[in-house]
Amino acid sequence: MPSSVVPPDRVAEPRSLSVSVVRTARRTLPSLLPVVCFVLATPALALAQQAPSSVTTVERIVAVVDERPLLLSDVRALQRVRGLAQEAALEALVDERLMYREASRLPQAEVLAEEEQQATQELLERRPELGDSVSTADLRRLVGRQSAILKYVEFRFRPQLRVLDQEVRAAFEADPSAGDSWEAAKQGIRERLERRALDERVETWVRELRARADVRYVGRPAAAATP
Repeated sequence: MPSSVVPPDRVAEPRSLSVSVVRTARRTLPSLLPVVCFVLATPALALAQQAPSSVTTVERIVAVVDERPLLLSDVRALQRVRGLAQEAALEALVDERLMYREASRLPQAEVLAEEEQQATQELLERRPELGDSVSTADLRRLVGRQSAILKYVEFRFRPQLRVLDQEVRAAFEADPSAGDSWEAAKQGIRERLERRALDERVETWVRELRARADVRYVGRPAAAATP
């Protein structure tokens, strides 16, 4: 249902919630992720919420990212899946949209309908309460975005990672909790260093996306619009 919209008030300064985005996706979509320690399109049509005063809150635009609107229903879906406050969910959704737009240009990041459906079913099996608070369509869109972003990150950034044996040895020697066995500890340490390096690369990527993007928030006071 259309509603009047306050014009976008200002351009957001670059900000990244990317690592938490990808880390949550790793928990949300384990069947698709041998990847990052790093949740991620068509906007939902409508989301009505009954307030205590019996006034219905209709769909509205909450931000515009490169001339494309972000809807309140999308923010609320992400908010419920990830357990975020509304402002944090909005910022995370901005990051998701920027990452997804980039990922969707890469054929290797394509998500098949059956993959999207399977990941959605697995999420609902682990968290059945989401079926009562998020529509299946919203959930599938969210899962589809996450899956595409994670495929993109794995394809583009994973091959660039190089953790040297010297770095693994140095981390082992500097970690009192690693134990006495180098052979038993080295693989886990290498994986931890790789995850950290991948997180850093993704953070850099999202900062670059934010810097190039035109992000405007709707109906938000100027002082509160700074991430």
